[in-house]
Amino acid sequence: MLKPPKSMCNQSIIIKRKVEDDLYNEATYDDGVEIQNCVVHLRTIYSGTNNDRQIVANGIVMLYQGISEPFISLSKQDIENKAKIIYEGQEYTLTNINEDYEPFSNKLYQYKLTMI
Repeated sequence: MLKPPKSMCNQSIIIKRKVEDDLYNEATYDDGVEIQNCVVHLRTIYSGTNNDRQIVANGIVMLYQGISEPFISLSKQDIENKAKIIYEGQEYTLTNINEDYEPFSNKLYQYKLTMI
């Protein structure tokens, strides 16, 4: 699959993962990892029809293998632990991870992260 040129991947994010819950059952997070050269699309995504619509995402982040640095490994555990994504000073919560693989080599091509 064709990847976008690195020059078009000019956003950066910080991903913070949950470390543990404190005595008051509040989550504590690590200092985070700054990821350069990713693509962020901020837009509200709804689910439902007419008056029964709910916001399911406020944005999408695309991380590309070989372009985004560092390209960290993500898992469904990050969703369960409500990992945080910081973009332009605003904190979002990771809600979904899509893994896209190259069709002929079965290598991981990109992560598409949904955040709210």
